[in-house]
Amino acid sequence: MKLADLLALTPLKLFTLQIVAHCCLIGTLIYGSYFELIVVMFIYFLTGCLGGTITYHRLLSHRSWECNKTIEKILVLFSTISLSGSAISWVSTHRKHHRYVDTIKDPHSPNHKGFFKMHYMSMFESTDIKYAPDLIRQSFYRFQHKYYFIINIVWAIFMVLLFQDVYAIAYAWLAPAALLWSLTSCIITLSHRQNKTHNDIPLAVLVWGEGYHDNHHNNPKDYRFGKYDISAKIIDLIKK
Repeated sequence: MKLADLLALTPLKLFTLQIVAHCCLIGTLIYGSYFELIVVMFIYFLTGCLGGTITYHRLLSHRSWECNKTIEKILVLFSTISLSGSAISWVSTHRKHHRYVDTIKDPHSPNHKGFFKMHYMSMFESTDIKYAPDLIRQSFYRFQHKYYFIINIVWAIFMVLLFQDVYAIAYAWLAPAALLWSLTSCIITLSHRQNKTHNDIPLAVLVWGEGYHDNHHNNPKDYRFGKYDISAKIIDLIKK
């Protein structure tokens, strides 16, 4: 088997890494120092707010705001190290979710596919890349998809060198990735209930404004979701 095949982005590899990441999150919460917990939260801000919410979701999936390509690529790096998948796979799935929301064809429907699967195993839903033709046409996003795990390995090595601590792999990469997966999955499983979307203010605070999920589905082209939407405020700062 070629090295490229071993490093290729697959749902099983992503799932396995997330299992390890969740173990690291539990260990860090129990045994981590205050400094390590601060690093976890800071990386969670980079990956969850700047990466997932602002970039994967509002910039790439819905094109609800614009920025220059240099800033976009930096923000995509934060998304990459979150272990949420490549932009092509994430955006494809999310756009399909909006097209078929809360129906049997919705790749993120807990009502049709089960709470457990949608919360922990949503990466196994098939990706239909026809929903992201704009990203596929760009070499940058093809590169990110092809070398997804290599980029993550480079980040892990960089964190070890930066902090001079091998455990930085846990608290500066894996634990924040697990925290992001666990909280954003709550948007999928909790904010979609009784076959309709809901606004959940606690989740809006915890997940950078994403908890205003009903507002978002009613107007997906608006990057401002609600009152406590910190991501919208950061987008306003970037736009200025």
